[in-house]
Amino acid sequence: MTTGVQDNRDFYRIQDVAFLEFEEIDPEQIKSGRVIFPLEVSPQFQLLNKLHTIDSEHSALLKVIGGNNRDIAAYLKSINEKIELLAHSVVEYSEAIDNLALQEITLSEGGLSFTSARALSLDTYLALKVVLLPSYVGLLLIGRVVNCNEHISGDFLINLIFENLLDNDRQLIARHVLQHQAKQRRESITGKDKETDQP
Repeated sequence: MTTGVQDNRDFYRIQDVAFLEFEEIDPEQIKSGRVIFPLEVSPQFQLLNKLHTIDSEHSALLKVIGGNNRDIAAYLKSINEKIELLAHSVVEYSEAIDNLALQEITLSEGGLSFTSARALSLDTYLALKVVLLPSYVGLLLIGRVVNCNEHISGDFLINLIFENLLDNDRQLIARHVLQHQAKQRRESITGKDKETDQP
């Protein structure tokens, strides 16, 4: 059993399910700043990532348009939704997703935790390929192992902190965390309403 520094607790953390693949990388690559990503990346994998990045970059502009003309803003949003639906279909049924494992994770802007069949040493660097659901946003991340403990499942619980996280990826993770929390709040309210309605 290996222990180490915990993930930064200043970030909101969520329990979630995502597609995940990882592979160890040489720490010398991190030091040199020239990381050769060892995992195969298909065009489909990054498609929704790019679309959501574009949305994020233009969200302020869309708010300005909405302030001036709500009809145009609503029309632009509907076009975005159509494009995302098409992209979802392409990504959801692609081999890029079929080859990834679906598993439970804990996610924040600061890091990620998941279970692994094998233990990983502290300060091991990992290349991560993560697909968030239900958006199917694909993320290519670098993480450093800060904790590795035996899990009740018999596997090992791996805690990572992100290294050299790009602003676009941080924004996509933050957006996903907020959407996940909003969904949980809605489900909680709906559950309470159902309990109130029972005789």
